[in-house]
Amino acid sequence: MDEDEKSPSPAESWAIIDAQRRQVREDLNADDRILYGIWGVAWGLGYLAMFLTVGDRGEPTAIGGGVFAGLLIAALIVTIVHSERRARGLGGAGGRMNTRLGTAWAVTFGATFFIYGGMFSHGLEGEGVGVVTNALPCLIVACLFMGSGAAWNDTRQYRLGIWIAASVAIASVIGVPYLHLVMAVLGGGGFLAAAFLAHRDRRQA
Repeated sequence: MDEDEKSPSPAESWAIIDAQRRQVREDLNADDRILYGIWGVAWGLGYLAMFLTVGDRGEPTAIGGGVFAGLLIAALIVTIVHSERRARGLGGAGGRMNTRLGTAWAVTFGATFFIYGGMFSHGLEGEGVGVVTNALPCLIVACLFMGSGAAWNDTRQYRLGIWIAASVAIASVIGVPYLHLVMAVLGGGGFLAAAFLAHRDRRQA
């Protein structure tokens, strides 16, 4: 038998199988470097724009809010397109979990609009508006990240959820207008740090 036609050893066979599993996982799962990176840029620049354009009473102006909204929409589009492409071949329990987690994001953020409406209709005003309207969606992000990290056994995502929760807690205590700067540095910085760690892990793998 030719040397090149010999069957691989058990160790070589397991190495081949492991490499194929890693390749399938990378092909189906979203690239954390892209998702964490795009949201780190959106939060960092968006919150910085809010901080730099505050009004006389510390409230963000339409310019800052518009810049932030545009960045969030761009990040959301990138996330949806990238995640959908990667998840097309994911079926079974994993596919159902992905769908349910995606629904959780839509439902919770949809509910915030009704909560905001209730707050404003009952007379919430002043600096408390800025604190609450920032804290509520950020806390949702933190909780969903922790839930997703626990469901997928993703330690980095779970820890990022904890970091975001801690960041919004600090920002809420500080209050407007500096809460926007805190969220830009800690919130956006947390996403970018996660992107860097994901890139480092892929290079090491």
